[in-house]
Amino acid sequence: MNNKELSKEIISLIGGSSNINQAWHCITRLRFNVADEKKVQLEKIASLDGVLGAQFQNDQFQVVIGNHVAAVYEELEAQLEQGGSPASSNEHSAQSQPKARGINAVLDTISGIFTPVLPAIVGTGMLKGVLALLVSLHVLQEQSGEFQVMSMIANAAFYFLPFLLAVSAARKFKVNEYLALTMAGTLMYPTILDAFNANKLDPIQFLSLNVSIVNYSQSVIPIILGVWLLSYVYRFVDKFIPATVKIIFTPMLVLAITVPILLIFIGPLGNFMGVYLERGTSWLFAHAGALTGIILGGLMPLIVMTGMHYAFFPSTLQNLGKLGYDVLLLPINLVTNMSQAGAVFAVFLKTKNKTMKSIALSSGISAVLGITEPALYGVTLKLKKPFYASIVGGAVGGGFITAVGLKCFGFAVPGLLSLPLYIQPDGGMKNFVYALIGLFLSMAVSFTLTLILGWEDGAPTNQSEQANVVKDNNSKINPSVSSNEDTKVLSIADRKGQVMSPLAGELVPLNELSDETFSKELTGKGIAIKPSEGIVRAPFDGVVTMIAKSKHAIMLRSHDGIELLIHVGLDTVSLKGNHFDVRVSVDQEVRQGDVLMTFELDKIEAAGLEIVSPVIVTNTPDYLEVVPVHVKGVISVSDLLLFTVR
Repeated sequence: MNNKELSKEIISLIGGSSNINQAWHCITRLRFNVADEKKVQLEKIASLDGVLGAQFQNDQFQVVIGNHVAAVYEELEAQLEQGGSPASSNEHSAQSQPKARGINAVLDTISGIFTPVLPAIVGTGMLKGVLALLVSLHVLQEQSGEFQVMSMIANAAFYFLPFLLAVSAARKFKVNEYLALTMAGTLMYPTILDAFNANKLDPIQFLSLNVSIVNYSQSVIPIILGVWLLSYVYRFVDKFIPATVKIIFTPMLVLAITVPILLIFIGPLGNFMGVYLERGTSWLFAHAGALTGIILGGLMPLIVMTGMHYAFFPSTLQNLGKLGYDVLLLPINLVTNMSQAGAVFAVFLKTKNKTMKSIALSSGISAVLGITEPALYGVTLKLKKPFYASIVGGAVGGGFITAVGLKCFGFAVPGLLSLPLYIQPDGGMKNFVYALIGLFLSMAVSFTLTLILGWEDGAPTNQSEQANVVKDNNSKINPSVSSNEDTKVLSIADRKGQVMSPLAGELVPLNELSDETFSKELTGKGIAIKPSEGIVRAPFDGVVTMIAKSKHAIMLRSHDGIELLIHVGLDTVSLKGNHFDVRVSVDQEVRQGDVLMTFELDKIEAAGLEIVSPVIVTNTPDYLEVVPVHVKGVISVSDLLLFTVR
């Protein structure tokens, strides 16, 4: 079906041009406002040759076309004009996105607050581990000036943690960051800290109420609750202040109302909650240490898959700040990550499937460095029995490390590079030896059990069968390619194409997006990024193939054939190009790292639009697999984001 025939069928199945109030398109979809939704034959439209999917979303009817949407729209627009329908448009009004509820909302909030500050926490945490290693090797003395300066750097992020969390919480709750920082400054003000350090704990009287003397350095919960309150008070006060004096009176009144509530009620309550998080963790390990480790060690892969590990972040940071070590999340994750590595290395050793061998090797290396998502999604879950083996290995390692009371003295990605964090601050090596034994147990058990259990490999036994399997798979992926056509058969062992990250920010799996076009992978496989800065860079060497009229999306093609869509935000087409500045043009050659566009992140979020940005390989059917290197965590520009398997 050519574009003219396809557009004619779409109009007919929507209910004719008379049922279309407005039509436009974005980078991959035709979008319609229809008069009567009941007239739309959605399933028939979705089954048309040339249509990838169809859906109603945010009071729009959307037809997913893919790369050739502009050509289809051109034909559709001409037919609508002939049919006398209302004028078409390439823009529409912003629609609100559905919000998470219940436990999903809690986890989303925790993730959104803690993920942006992880670089500072991980960086300083690793520095603490390096310092401990240098002390144990007698390279540095604790009394030396070098040690003192590096210790200041290593401890700064934790000591001033309320300031870091104030910024990330303000961004999450959509309130002014500088007001949030002022709240954190009040908590850390010398009047309170000096009194605490001098053991002068008599409360300060404010309107006959007590302002408790509490050490809020390294605290987590008080500032988060305070900024959450700030967001509501700000919106309430802002409604009643005339526009001409908002800049003066709104922040003054908001701080005057919110900060006393924080100091009198929320701060002490948050501190109380933090103290009992520490005590609860200590009680758990004192009364059921080994059993706790076995259960968490076994379940941690499932916890990570569901994002529930973010729920441990407050207690982990609280323990590191107050106790100086963590006995739960970081040690458990260390052994479970090694367990995943053991399972995939066993697959690498035994499998005859060249594709799986390649994925197992790369994901195994990633796992020992602390990133297990490629191993989980690319190998163990796919093959099932290695996943069961990794659960057993994690349980064994978890039982051991909790039985001996393994401590981690800093925050870092739990992998081999984090091992210096298990050296005791005084240079003692006993805890470090326990860490080595725990990770060896986990890896050895999962490795051995994977080999014993085996798995359904599905590998071709000879070259002829291998070629036929690939050809059959290619025919299923792309029906236009027949298995008996005289075409070049793609080799399983072909080099994997790589896509570097075009954005810096927090990774978000596609299936978590509210837009079903992306979440159901109708336009292709990939990953989404919630950007932390408004710059998009070229993810590879290639050429620009399309730029959306509304400037929010760019398509590129790499020199080795990867067709990539970078879609900044969801429904940002409604901005009509405002807040976007495209720096390239169609057919322009780009080098990896070149700036493609800039955008005003804060203004897009202020408009109420979701900024999470899908990065999609739109010619996914050309590949056996498109694999995100990581599916959670923070990524920097030019880090490896996706790899494709031909």
